[in-house]
Amino acid sequence: MSSKRTTAWSTAPRRPSARPTTARRRCLARSRAKVLGQLLYSESKGKAHCEHGDYSMPSSPTRPPLPAESDGSPRQDTAKVLLVRRGLCTFVTKVRIAQEKGAQAVVVVDRETSSNTPEDIQKVVMADDGWGDSVQIPSILVSKSEGQLLIDAAKHATVMVELDWNIPRGQVVNMDFWMSSGDRLATKFLEKFKPYAVALSEHLQFAPRYDIFKPDEGMLGESNSELCVSADSESFCAPDPDGGGPVTGEDVVNEDVRQLCLWNVTARRGGNTGALFSEPYWRYVVSFNRRCSVRAQDADHRFGEVCSLSVMREVGIDAQSVQDCVQRNRVPILREQLKNVAWSRLALQLNGWRYSGPLDPQTVLQAVCGGYTTPPDECSTLQKGLPPGGVFTDPPPGASLFTLLIGLLLLAGFVVAAFFFYKRHLTSSVRKVLREEVMLEVQTQMADYVVMDEDGQHRPSNLRVLSF
Repeated sequence: MSSKRTTAWSTAPRRPSARPTTARRRCLARSRAKVLGQLLYSESKGKAHCEHGDYSMPSSPTRPPLPAESDGSPRQDTAKVLLVRRGLCTFVTKVRIAQEKGAQAVVVVDRETSSNTPEDIQKVVMADDGWGDSVQIPSILVSKSEGQLLIDAAKHATVMVELDWNIPRGQVVNMDFWMSSGDRLATKFLEKFKPYAVALSEHLQFAPRYDIFKPDEGMLGESNSELCVSADSESFCAPDPDGGGPVTGEDVVNEDVRQLCLWNVTARRGGNTGALFSEPYWRYVVSFNRRCSVRAQDADHRFGEVCSLSVMREVGIDAQSVQDCVQRNRVPILREQLKNVAWSRLALQLNGWRYSGPLDPQTVLQAVCGGYTTPPDECSTLQKGLPPGGVFTDPPPGASLFTLLIGLLLLAGFVVAAFFFYKRHLTSSVRKVLREEVMLEVQTQMADYVVMDEDGQHRPSNLRVLSF
């Protein structure tokens, strides 16, 4: 997600094992832009720092004051930066255990048997094993040679390190987004991010990438045959978006290809920046996601080719040119997607660096605007809440705190009013029931009343039973 500088210096006399190192940052959690701390190392007991009992957290000895900042101000409080060895378990497990032991940052050193050079490590992604949300501290991976220098230094002296990273900056921000056309979370993000992308236009080089995968051995059985498309003796698969519903992984693969062809056919290069931009692509994906549902029963509104071509015509796209592209380039496009695989099926990369924050349009916008050497005027306008012209073509995501409070007050007023009217209704109903019961009792007593003569004999009563 960013460029990173790792600097190490020792408070003991300078020695070769404490020389500065530089490595590319691979972070498992969204974190601060700078970490300053003491480098600590504890030998593993054989489990490669994969278990709580495999090592103990070293204590931080008293150290002399650190060098001041470049502007003369004192350094901030330091963190514990723990060195661990790679191997036997996932990166997430190592970093999580270190976090639970009190580390504020982790430097993972490549395996002792590894032949990876520092340049090779630059290409390694510290993948999430599915439990990355539990990690709240930054981590980096360094080569065996670089890591050994840090380990030796930490063993013999008090070594302070500074981890510093920022998104690489440029006149144009490159935004690569891995997704599936059938993924609801991805399509919702695209819909809400559209106003920002259209406003930034040629300042944002957006590159759609799609989650296409090869079937595993034995996967192409009868139950999984609808996940894949076969072409040129190859199979290309995509996730099924609705389980046992009418839309299949094959439909998703075909829609992915259509969207990539649509991008290639409609993208135009900006005159000032040279970045490719396609407003028709954004119009299409938003309209397609709104109209073509995986739950629809009729083909005109169901996820698939019929609905796709209809949407293209509605938004003014030459559907024939898109279909011609699909016919000519289907296999090369799918092969290209297989080569450009991300660390996750839903992933975002800015200027070549992994974005690890939430997939929230406003948060992503802030990260994008932070990637410009000189942010365009649109960034300032968008971050204030309105695109150029002052009107959103789509509803802005989220609601303000004031709106939320007003909504809560209105809801509370409605509940109080409902309770008041319910109480009145209940009181009225009880009174009515009691009145009817009293009248019924009176009628019953009057019906039993008999007039007697002076000699005690009964005689018919001329009293009429009253009705109430």
